[in-house]
Amino acid sequence: MAARCANPACQAIRHEDEGKLFRIEVELGDKAGTRKLKTGSLWLCRRCVRKMNPKIEVAGNIVRVLLAAIPAVPAPVARVFRTPVN
Repeated sequence: MAARCANPACQAIRHEDEGKLFRIEVELGDKAGTRKLKTGSLWLCRRCVRKMNPKIEVAGNIVRVLLAAIPAVPAPVARVFRTPVN
């Protein structure tokens, strides 16, 4: 089980009621048709989970779990309507 935040730039220690625990499952197969399910987990603290999500990348025989940044949502623009004064 993950004991620290998966973000290498963060030093947060895992607390049961904070952040988010992700379960990662990857099905691996070989040329003979044998399949194995590999599972793992990673935890992001409450501050980092707002900024990033895990993303699985497969390249040949290599499976990597990356921390992808969540795109920033632009703040809504306030519109001001002025009533003409007569």
